[in-house]
Amino acid sequence: MVFLLFGCGGSSNETSSVPIPSINFTASQNNQLVSKSITLNWTTNNATSCLASGDWAGTKSISGYQEIQITQNGANSFILSCTGDGGTNSSNLTVDGYIVEHRVVQQDIAGVSTNREFFIRYPQNPSEISYPVVFVFHGAGGSGQQELNSHQGIINLIDVGEFIGIFPSGFENRWNVSGETGADDVEFFSLIINELNSSAIFNTNRAYGIGISNGAGIINKIAKETDILGGIAPLISQQTEATGAIIPGIPLSVYQVNGEIDDLVPIDGGLGVAGTIFMSAQESAENWAINFNCSMIPLEAEINWGSYEVLEFTFADCLNDIEVKYFVVKNSGHNIQFKNQIDLFNQIWEFFLTTSN
Repeated sequence: MVFLLFGCGGSSNETSSVPIPSINFTASQNNQLVSKSITLNWTTNNATSCLASGDWAGTKSISGYQEIQITQNGANSFILSCTGDGGTNSSNLTVDGYIVEHRVVQQDIAGVSTNREFFIRYPQNPSEISYPVVFVFHGAGGSGQQELNSHQGIINLIDVGEFIGIFPSGFENRWNVSGETGADDVEFFSLIINELNSSAIFNTNRAYGIGISNGAGIINKIAKETDILGGIAPLISQQTEATGAIIPGIPLSVYQVNGEIDDLVPIDGGLGVAGTIFMSAQESAENWAINFNCSMIPLEAEINWGSYEVLEFTFADCLNDIEVKYFVVKNSGHNIQFKNQIDLFNQIWEFFLTTSN
């Protein structure tokens, strides 16, 4: 007799699997000015706790948001690690902090919509709500980026929070003062101002201009044709005869510097570089002064900029307490090598502060 035994029921070797936490981690923007904030947002599934690391820290809820200040130039790293019954998972974000910004505005040049670039240099650690702006215009053949990298004296002033620097690039690396290009660079300047006015950090009511050579020519022209700049410093170029004929709309302070033996922009005026007809350095300064009802007998002084002897002429008692100065640097040509022996840009900035409204 055979007995067959059957068993009922039994046990299974299968176990339930608990999933690892999932994380959705985003930033409101992927780049931001140093010292300003972005917002981090996150949600999770299957998590019971979260921990932040990198450029933020602390225990975080399993979903939420937080405003975070960008503290450094370059990569700012944010890591969120979340743990649940299924283990631990992490998500990383990188937000680029910047103090140099490249922007573009559109301008019509000869019927073609053209990208016009400019560079913005902010202070190393911006702390103010609003800053004055100083435009720096390069010479012929240069660019905004090259000019940004050429003057440590300007960068030093920016980094201590005196102002924000604006470094535009000329069309075809030139400024159209006397037909050099087909671009309307006064309009380009106005387009930049309109762009800056979209943010309160730029106080365009306190705007100034520094220009070198061809760049000096364009700031003379901009100052004559617009009512925006409170002071200009045209270096190694005076006004052209065409610019001199324009009547300025508002009084502004002028800090003009010329080389005594400049062979491109002759100090005595006449035919110069690119077939341009210049006023003399003295006539150019007098032109500004007479437009602002200054005393037409300048104060004269002999000073030194390091090893350079300099003649200084100051037209005072002007409208709105502005001032017109021009300097003749002896034995100096078409260059600003003397900036290496004096703190030229600090002198210019102090002049703007003390003579403009």
